[in-house]
Amino acid sequence: MSSPIERSSKRSTTVALVLVAGAGATAFALGRCDPSQREEDVLVYRDPDACIRGGLRTENDCRSAYATALAAYPEGAPRYPSRVDCEGHHGAGHCVDGTAVAASAAGSFVPMLAGYAVGRLAEQALAPQPLYDHRPDQAGIASSGAGGGGYCTSWGGRVVTGSGGASS
Repeated sequence: MSSPIERSSKRSTTVALVLVAGAGATAFALGRCDPSQREEDVLVYRDPDACIRGGLRTENDCRSAYATALAAYPEGAPRYPSRVDCEGHHGAGHCVDGTAVAASAAGSFVPMLAGYAVGRLAEQALAPQPLYDHRPDQAGIASSGAGGGGYCTSWGGRVVTGSGGASS
């Protein structure tokens, strides 16, 4: 049974993400919206320095992945008609006027960039994705009891880290 959040989502698909052991490690469980999709492990970082400290990617890879996610943010960030709507999904203080992000977002509100996700292995060839904070009390089915709201993607997927929403 889907939650009220999933039913009211403006996105055409709802993706559940499940908890994986280890801080910053996350699995995309895409099977809930399309059974033909495979699960993917991803790493979640607040910024390139956190990625570098993690030691799983080179400094160049960390900075390049962040730059890719940052470049996707202005046009890819979800848009809401009011600050109340945006903060209802992303939490108080986590949204800005759209004009601060992109001219095309004028008249709307968008969540602030909270971090980015990259494939756990370079061989996965997953494009780095910008992530946005997800309101803690809306972690719902994706939290697996981890606490915290985790993150969400531009396309509406949930990301919950092994550290309960704090990235490595």
